[in-house]
Amino acid sequence: MPQKTSAATLSAAVGTSPELTGTVELEAQRLLDQGRNVILYGPPGTGKTFAALAIQSCWLSANGPGSVLLTTFHPSVGYEDFVQGWRPEPEAEGGFSLRSGVLLQSIEQAADVAKAKKGGRVLLVIDEINRGDVARIFGELITYIEKDKRNVPFTTSQDPTQTLSIPSNLYFLGTMNTADKSISLLDVALRRRFSFIGCYPDPDVFASSTVWLPEVGGVNLATLLVGLNDRLESQGVDRDRQIGHALLAVAASTPDPQQALLDRLQYDVLPLVEEYLYGDPTAVEAVLPGLSGEVRVKGAVSDSDFHSIMNQLMPTVPSPAPT
Repeated sequence: MPQKTSAATLSAAVGTSPELTGTVELEAQRLLDQGRNVILYGPPGTGKTFAALAIQSCWLSANGPGSVLLTTFHPSVGYEDFVQGWRPEPEAEGGFSLRSGVLLQSIEQAADVAKAKKGGRVLLVIDEINRGDVARIFGELITYIEKDKRNVPFTTSQDPTQTLSIPSNLYFLGTMNTADKSISLLDVALRRRFSFIGCYPDPDVFASSTVWLPEVGGVNLATLLVGLNDRLESQGVDRDRQIGHALLAVAASTPDPQQALLDRLQYDVLPLVEEYLYGDPTAVEAVLPGLSGEVRVKGAVSDSDFHSIMNQLMPTVPSPAPT
């Protein structure tokens, strides 16, 4: 079942009013208006979910309740879940009933929204779209989500007696983590029918953010991010598997920024690097010296310990002033 989301919930999630300001969000909205289908892609921590939430919040504000529906793809999702399928129903004749999946429910919702509000539009958000077998999930309907195939009648493989169509006021927004699967591995039919917007690590976000710190204990977070990704590249890790800026984010309101940054490195960045460089502890140590191996940072650390660790990651970090 798709999930309907309230504008208040989404606004709280993104921490802003329902108004698009970010470059990715504005570009996604422009391409949605233009072609109906957009996918935000990139490594973990690069703002895909944040951008999707902002778009959803704005969408709900403009189109009203029920105009956003959410679903997530994963390996066990099939055509029967997304389009239409027979399900056990003891009270039905023959013991089975034909049920609409997320896509057909979205078609119905688009019709309801159009009736309730002239010009109303519905956005179906598909999170982790690359984790499912897209060719199997969409089936023959992959043809009819194209902009120029909207309102073209079709029948589903499960019910050839019912004529349907994808309405012009139904839009698709997907997100995909390229650490799981790159664009080149996606089904060609999907690639042709979606506009793709890349979301990559942005060191400049630390200086421009009003909620994140630009540096912690003398460590410039933009420089740290660039250095970590440069070292990953030197170990053969490609652009689709980098460290996103959000993985180094430390809120300005954090009472102990140094500990927060170490926790980020230890519990968010290190596991990701170990996954990227699985089976090569020497390479992991080269990317995160002092944070990998058998001895790891545990619990709170002193200023001197913090600077000792950071000096291994960034030799230019100034030492703490003597007390």
